[in-house]
Amino acid sequence: MNFSEFKRQLGADPASQDPAFLRARQSSPEFIQAAAESDFFEHRLRQALALPAPQDLLHDLQDIGQSKTARPGFWRHYALAASLLLAIAAGGITWRMNTGQDTVAEYVVNHYAYDGHALVARGEGQKAGNVNEILNQFQVGVTPELTSMVGVIKFCPTPAGEGAHMVLNTEHGPITVIFMPDTVVTDGEMLVFNGMQAQLVVLAGGSAVVIGTLGQQVAGFHTLVQNSFIPLSTTT
Repeated sequence: MNFSEFKRQLGADPASQDPAFLRARQSSPEFIQAAAESDFFEHRLRQALALPAPQDLLHDLQDIGQSKTARPGFWRHYALAASLLLAIAAGGITWRMNTGQDTVAEYVVNHYAYDGHALVARGEGQKAGNVNEILNQFQVGVTPELTSMVGVIKFCPTPAGEGAHMVLNTEHGPITVIFMPDTVVTDGEMLVFNGMQAQLVVLAGGSAVVIGTLGQQVAGFHTLVQNSFIPLSTTT
């Protein structure tokens, strides 16, 4: 199955159990990321569709069936509700992350579920060439020690706006670091979720989260990460 066929299948029947489709979902980083994006959207869409119906909906529908009329404002009310539902569904991938309403813990779990594993697969064993080009957008630089470890880096949503998501290639395996500008965290706080562990790191002008599997020494990267992000105003 080529990528175009896979994308069409994702759009038509993302829950398909066809063996070729299931194999394709794990066949390469490109396929894995597309599947993760589709799964995240479907999850958000299910959440939107789970909104409870208005309490008076049945009464109004019965009135329409009997009299073919509705009380003033009925259709306007439900047209607005339908528009709201469509807006939530259409924005399913990003709406929650961009509102700033999640706790940091919720953000970490949701964001890693979205593309954490896919980026690890993309970045493992690779060398990123634009680390400071991306991070300089946030008025920070990164030490050569950390830069040399980065396998992949990209912009990503964070609780307070845009940030950066990167994968470090280390002797302990791939470690994810997400830089979160203007986000307040408790330094050193640990989170455990879905077979992963994460530690929050306070930085000048923001924070970061270091994520790895339960078997990795995530806490051992706290000091490295905290010392590696340097405000540009202090660099020479």
